[in-house]
Amino acid sequence: MNEQTRYVMAIYELSAIIRDTMEYLLPPGEKGYSVDVYKQRKEMITHLVAENSPFALFCLNNKAMVKNPDGTDGDVSIGDRISGQVRDFVNDVYGAESTIVKIDHDKVVVETSLLLQLMDYIVGLHETLSDICIGFRNSFEKEGTLEGDFDQLMTVDDPFYRSVAFRACGTVFVMKFAEFNNAVRSYIAAEREKNGIDPSTKPGFDPKVDPSCAFISNEMSRVIGFFNFLRQHNKSKDVIFLDSVDRMAEDFHYFDGSKKLAEGMKMQDAMKSFELIFAPVIPGYRDAWLKVFNKIFTELAEYEKKLMEKQQASTTETAAAAAPEAKPVEEKKDADNK
Repeated sequence: MNEQTRYVMAIYELSAIIRDTMEYLLPPGEKGYSVDVYKQRKEMITHLVAENSPFALFCLNNKAMVKNPDGTDGDVSIGDRISGQVRDFVNDVYGAESTIVKIDHDKVVVETSLLLQLMDYIVGLHETLSDICIGFRNSFEKEGTLEGDFDQLMTVDDPFYRSVAFRACGTVFVMKFAEFNNAVRSYIAAEREKNGIDPSTKPGFDPKVDPSCAFISNEMSRVIGFFNFLRQHNKSKDVIFLDSVDRMAEDFHYFDGSKKLAEGMKMQDAMKSFELIFAPVIPGYRDAWLKVFNKIFTELAEYEKKLMEKQQASTTETAAAAAPEAKPVEEKKDADNK
């Protein structure tokens, strides 16, 4: 472990917490989401983005301006933009007045109407922080200071993160598809009651003329956009992983009707299968990541311990050197013996 890796690991740990926040995009277990885990994440992320943290210093020193579409400089630096985006995420998910995820009556509550906002935060911010860490890795490699464990961590991180992210895309998309079908049924029922006619029987029927249907359809399109973004930035070359990505891309067509269901398959079967495409591969990628992360985190903890011991020793030596020379105290005579 060296000082450079220690610095970047603090930024990496921030990305890991953002990744783990995807738990709130997935269905909770029987006992719900863990309050203790939520509080731990909140404490850690507050520390990792604090003033003078490696992340804060990186943003402070990244003064290049964000470019406008026409190529001219914008009015905010890249560092300030990244810092602001992370700050918004922390406030909305782990802040005192959080709106997306919060603790209510000793339970972790997720505002399902804001799931796409949460996904937007996670997908965008994790990609940004991952690019930062990979940029440092490439620089260390050129300088000859790249540590093997950190290099390996960057390699196993990507398929683990993306497998969970694709799983979340499947879950949220299926949820939105079910909402869309319910909205369509409500629209048809309302039109029947109002006009006495089933609009679905008319040529060119388009339920998106209904505002609720149109809104949910747009949300489904956004999820497909997240999937495409994740796929575009994938770095894994694992065959099983790539096959799963291709299968998911193909199975999206079940939902627009361009891919027919297999004989005997019901739409509910297709929805469940689609949602769980990545479920079988996640444990393997998690185990590979955990093995490398635990090793480098142990090394980091030992490095931090040694640094603290050196600082304490230095403080003790400085205090001893600054202490005034001890002088003998004159003995006071007893009043009866003067």
